[in-house]
Order: sequence, then C-alpha cells, then structure tokens
Amino acid sequence: MRVLFQGAGAIGIAGAALLTDAHEVAVVSRVAGPDMQAAFPRRVSVLDPTDSDRTEAGPGRCEGENGRAIGRHAGNGDGWSVTRVATTRRVTITSRAEAAAAGRWDLIVLTTRPGDLDPEVASAIRDIAPAFIATTSQVEGDLERTRAEFPDAEVVVFGPAFLSERLEAGREVRFWAPAGAPRFLVAGPRNAVRSLARGLGRLALPVPMATVVLPPTVFIPFVAELSVHDGNWAALKSHLGRPSKAASEAVRGRLGAPISVFGFAARFVLEALERTVPIDVTQYAGRHFARHRGQTRDMLSGWALSAGGADSAVALRELIAALDESFD
Repeated sequence: MRVLFQGAGAIGIAGAALLTDAHEVAVVSRVAGPDMQAAFPRRVSVLDPTDSDRTEAGPGRCEGENGRAIGRHAGNGDGWSVTRVATTRRVTITSRAEAAAAGRWDLIVLTTRPGDLDPEVASAIRDIAPAFIATTSQVEGDLERTRAEFPDAEVVVFGPAFLSERLEAGREVRFWAPAGAPRFLVAGPRNAVRSLARGLGRLALPVPMATVVLPPTVFIPFVAELSVHDGNWAALKSHLGRPSKAASEAVRGRLGAPISVFGFAARFVLEALERTVPIDVTQYAGRHFARHRGQTRDMLSGWALSAGGADSAVALRELIAALDESFD
C-alpha cells in the first residue's frame, strides 16, 4: 500500500519506519523544504536488532540499505536502563505539494487531532482523496470530527502498538515495538477494516472498537497523575488510589462496563513495564506525556461527561482539577 503519515512527530516517524519495509511510505511535515528530506528513527530492542522478519541478520547489524544497527550499553545518561540494540530506518519526509504530486495515496494516517489541522492541511488531504483515513486520536468525539472533515474517505481508528519518543537533543526519534506483534490495532467500519488488514498484512490487527478505546481509559488517568507530579514516577507509584478510581469511572463512562481498576494491579503493571521495556519508562513517560497534557485533559473531560452525573465521575473531576492546577 501507499501510506502517508500526516505529522512528523514521534508517532508519525516511528509508524512510518515500522511500515517502510513492506509498503511505500512517506511523512508529511509542514516545515519540509522544497526537496525531500529524511529522518532516521531508531528502533530499540533488547534482543532483536532488526525487524522480526530478518532472521538472517546477526546481532548488532542490519542488512540492506534501509538502516543500520547500533549496539550500546546503558549508563550514559540517556535514560535507557538495559543493554540495547538500535536499528536505524530511513523515513522520507516530504511537503504537502510533493505528496500531492506523487499521485494517489491509499491511506493517510492523521497523527494530529482533526480540530488541530490547519485548513490548508485539511484541504490538501481532501485533494489527495485517499480511500482510507486513519486517526490516531482517541479523544471523545474525534472520530466523528474526522468523518465530518473528510466525508469522502472511509475513516478508521489506529491504535499504535508501540512506544515512541522524539528527543529534544538533535530531534532524534526512537521507538520500541514488540517483536512479531502488529504495529497498529485497527477499528472502524467492517469493510474498511478488512480492506486495510488485507493491504497492510500482519502489521495491522483488526479489533472491535472497544479494544482500541479501552486501554486509554485505563492508563490515561495514571498519565494524568504522573503529570500532576511533574513526571515523577516514584510519586505516581505512591499515589495510585485516585487514578485507579478515575480509570474505573472512565471505563464505566466510555464502555458502560462496571470494571474496577485496583491500585495493586496498577503497581504490578508499572513494575512489569520497568523490567521488560528496553526504554526506561520511568523517564520516558514523564517526558513524553508532559508534551500532551492538553490532550490528556481533553480525554479525561470526555470520559467525565460520558459518565453522566457528578457522582459518577468524582475521581475524574478531581484529577482534572489537579491537572489544571499543575498547569499554573
């Protein structure tokens, strides 16, 4: 498939890198120059130095001209806590005009919320007229806003199944994706999801919409609590009560399911992440989500409204107030 990512942030560049071996992929940036540029995001892994398909490549190297592998030990102050191997992938960065001139794209992935798209960008996407548009935003109502903005395209939701971060120093992007796992969860109209699953192959996993929207309702309240404590992971782990209650309210409001989230279970998950993910999540989470406080708040607010009366969203509203106070 020909896939165009709108937005040269961490999700756009990492997502493009994960698809580029099997598909024609580019990333549109509003600041792209007259000639095509490139980004070189690094995929981080403990054992798998390349993508899981390249069994012939030995540890510490990547064959072919798509990238190169780098092996290093942590302890250099960059926030990685284990021995790592990083594979570099080349991602094409282009402008709107160049993307339009390149012909029809099958899929455009929006990494920007539909309400944050510049009118010129939205107009350019309509001119390209892709068959499918995927939004990565899971803020309440954004799927409907995307459909209203692009009525001629089939619109689905993409849930990224990877972690990505854009570092301030050198604007470097690094990401981690579990070996052998799909790169995106796809939900939406049945025929559109089936077509994308056929086109993208094992990189996209069709799932019910509830499977895409459930994870954020559980983990975003903990992200908000982390932001309240200025990204301090230890402080989050000592204040799990409020986000646990808020997560239970969010799940109930969004899915109508009386599912309880318990602090001891949250602690188990947080500590499992510390042990298993080759990016130091204790540093990554605070840095990454500090850039998205506004979106975090919008998600909490949407779930609080879905929960109904004030008595059904006590912890959510308390968390929103604390987040607002932390902005000041």
